[in-house]
Amino acid sequence: MNELPIPSTDPTSIFEHFRGAHGTELLVAATCHLGLFDKLSEGPLARGELKEALELKKRPFIVLTTALQAMGLLQKDRSERFIATPLALEHLPSNSDFAVNNYIGLAADSPNVLAMVERLRTNKPIGSETDEGVSFIFKEGG
Repeated sequence: MNELPIPSTDPTSIFEHFRGAHGTELLVAATCHLGLFDKLSEGPLARGELKEALELKKRPFIVLTTALQAMGLLQKDRSERFIATPLALEHLPSNSDFAVNNYIGLAADSPNVLAMVERLRTNKPIGSETDEGVSFIFKEGG
C-alpha cells in the first residue's frame, strides 16, 4: 500500500477564499435578517440566550457563530458569553453612529442571502436531511 506524501503547504487559505461568498451571505443574514449585532449591542449573551434570541437550532447557530468569530466580529468574554468585537460593535448595530447596515443591506434581498437565511432558520443544508457540519474554522488568535 502506497502512502500519500504529506503536502509541503497548508491549503487552508484556498478553502477560506472558497468560503468567502458564504461568509458574505452569513454576515448579511446575521446583520440584516437576524439582528444579531443589535441584540449584542445591549450586552453579552450566554450561548443559550443568544441561540434563543436568534431562534436558531444548534447546527445553524454553530455555523453562524463560528463564521462570525473567524471574521473577527464575534468573540467570547471570560464568562464564555458572546460579545461583539469592538469593530462589530461600532459598525454593525443599527443604532450605531457609524453603522454600515444600510450598505450591507444592499445584499439583504439577494437570492443567495435569502437562501442562506432559509437554511439557517430551517436547519437544513441544501440537499441534506442531516443537521451536522460546520463550514468555517475558527482559530484562536488567527
